[in-house]
Amino acid sequence: MCKTDFKTLSAYVKHQRDLHNHNKHIKLICSCGGSFSTLRSLQAHWSHFHKSEELHEDIENDKTERREATVEKDYEYEDNASEEHAEDDTFNSSSTNEDLSQEEQMKMFEKRILYMVLTLQTAYYTSEAAAEFVVSSLMELFLVVSTNKLTTTNKKEIKTAKYAYVPFIQSLKNYLELPEVQADINRVLPAYDPNCIQDTHDGMFARYHSNFSSSTYLKIELNSDNLTVTNPISHRAHSIFFFYWLLLNVARERRSRQSAKRLVDACLKWARKYGSLYHTMDDFLMGMHELSTTGITISINDTDVTYYGGLFLSLGDYSAHMSLNGFKETVSATHFCHLCDIQHNNLEADIDYDFQSTATDEYKRRCDDLDLAGDCNQSFDYLSKKYGMNNRSLFDEVYDVIRQCPFDVMHTLLEGVLPNHLNAFLDFCLTAGYFTMDQCCREVNRFPYDESELNSKSHLDLASADLKKQNNLGMPLTSMQTFYLFINLPFVLKNLLHSSDFPQYQASLICVDILSLCFSNTISITTPDLLRSCIKKHNDLFRRLYPERKHQFFKGNKVRNLKNPSLMLARRHELWLCVNDHCQDGSLSHAAQVDGPNGVVDNRESISDARVQFIIANLPTLPFKPMSMLKVFNSSGYKYSKYSIVNLSKEHFPVMPIVGKIKWIFYDGKNCAFICNLRKVTSPVDADDEVAIKIGQLYLEIDNKSQADLNEKLQEIKLLEKKTYTIKV
Repeated sequence: MCKTDFKTLSAYVKHQRDLHNHNKHIKLICSCGGSFSTLRSLQAHWSHFHKSEELHEDIENDKTERREATVEKDYEYEDNASEEHAEDDTFNSSSTNEDLSQEEQMKMFEKRILYMVLTLQTAYYTSEAAAEFVVSSLMELFLVVSTNKLTTTNKKEIKTAKYAYVPFIQSLKNYLELPEVQADINRVLPAYDPNCIQDTHDGMFARYHSNFSSSTYLKIELNSDNLTVTNPISHRAHSIFFFYWLLLNVARERRSRQSAKRLVDACLKWARKYGSLYHTMDDFLMGMHELSTTGITISINDTDVTYYGGLFLSLGDYSAHMSLNGFKETVSATHFCHLCDIQHNNLEADIDYDFQSTATDEYKRRCDDLDLAGDCNQSFDYLSKKYGMNNRSLFDEVYDVIRQCPFDVMHTLLEGVLPNHLNAFLDFCLTAGYFTMDQCCREVNRFPYDESELNSKSHLDLASADLKKQNNLGMPLTSMQTFYLFINLPFVLKNLLHSSDFPQYQASLICVDILSLCFSNTISITTPDLLRSCIKKHNDLFRRLYPERKHQFFKGNKVRNLKNPSLMLARRHELWLCVNDHCQDGSLSHAAQVDGPNGVVDNRESISDARVQFIIANLPTLPFKPMSMLKVFNSSGYKYSKYSIVNLSKEHFPVMPIVGKIKWIFYDGKNCAFICNLRKVTSPVDADDEVAIKIGQLYLEIDNKSQADLNEKLQEIKLLEKKTYTIKV
């Protein structure tokens, strides 16, 4: 449907997904009419039917026959397409490899190898030594292939991972037999009060769940954390993951004690990448299945009592938490967050955007896609990076992975967000001259903490130069030290700041509010909305006050060679330009300076929505048929976003400006239209018989020669408010 030209099939697919796709199951349409669901199947079809000029000329004669053959062999080509078809996405109808001489083909082959090596150095930050190793290895392989002495070896590395587990069912039975636990399980819960929510049983998920709504149905919480054990003699460190469970039916003042946390298993951290978690958690999974189906029976006062239960949620260290649920442990994937549909490229621009949560059906569909692509390594790697998933969660059959697998507040806030925010805030204050690092450390260390805070009171001993070294680590504080420092941060800064009227300080106060809401003992039903508002405001302020790196190329590279970093960075930059300015065959690129259509589809509103279609049907002046809705559109260096304020006047400096708020952005692949609502116009009359009409931030002074003229002008403004304007970019 687009008239845009694309150099590669992958660029065409990316364009379709970014600007035209509201359906998760994207369909790629070939010029001959064939429909395909994956890029690999379209590539195989193109190479099979449209590679040569002769077949290209006969398309019109046998469209139907060829389409049927394509559908029958779609999956066959997708799984068994040769490397010759997969490595080249471009198609040139004017020249093929058969038209070139042997010498020209060899030069083209050398350019492809050179392009691959340069891409490794520039795009994947491969060192020069690694690039030389790749080149020498390729030369040896080509020499072996040319002499027909190719041999393959298959060496399997065997590793032994030691782990320990505690039988879950027996441990649970022993715990349930405790009198205190029985008293808590059978206690009468207070009536539900939306203004006084103090425990999990008052939450909406538990109250409306078919099983967890019962007070005697056991709610199991699974936790995980990492512990480093160091040998003081040999200085060897062993990183171990510990998994433990918690019974949420117990009163919260009891389950916060160490005795309420029961161990599930312990295993070495490095062993998780070899699939060891399937073995270490096997007993726990079988126990949860037994608990949810047949139940467990224990003897209480010579009476048999049967209990049923289920896994309520899982929390813990990010690495272990993601591994248990099959997600990637890094944030480099396209869908790096397992809870919402935000994409990695939109993180910085849409940090304050309220994205919808990933639906359970969508999660299961992604798992099914990974299972189907398991035999094809290339397809599996592509989908795994796109979805941010390595495999299906271990607990997929036990609970709802999306709804019952949240982020751990302790690790997310106290070990992630807050230390980094504090680092950025202190760095700003030191640069602006509000105080010195010595003064800050002195105020933090001598602050009169409460008696309950003395065991984990904050202590800082940093110089100004050492603060920047902590950039990637946040601050040298434990989780509880960070907690108590932020809770008391306004009082600590009271003696340091002579003025608190600057946005960086306000952003720090929002962090205090977020921390207080997350660790509050009692909340109301409106607290989640308040927390969401605070987080959104914080993210927007943080993005503006502490922007990202200034030079994306040099600051974004990983520096591993410190002998001559100036030479290395300059060389890599020039190599990157060579790759950017040339095609794979060595010819100059025709799209080195052109980004093409640049927009992002609105995930919250679809073009197929009934209300949107009604609006389109009642806009007779719309010059084209919209195919998609965008939330951001970039054109000629200008960025237009949904809900932005734009000037709709036809003149640059009109006497009566027309200012509108973008409500929808319609797009058909070539044309873009903004559907705007006018801002309301107010017209207060002052004592000097002059009218100041305020439109957004624009003020217009009108001489009030007569009341009749004024009334006529105000009537025109009221009529303008009811109109909707469409402009074409």
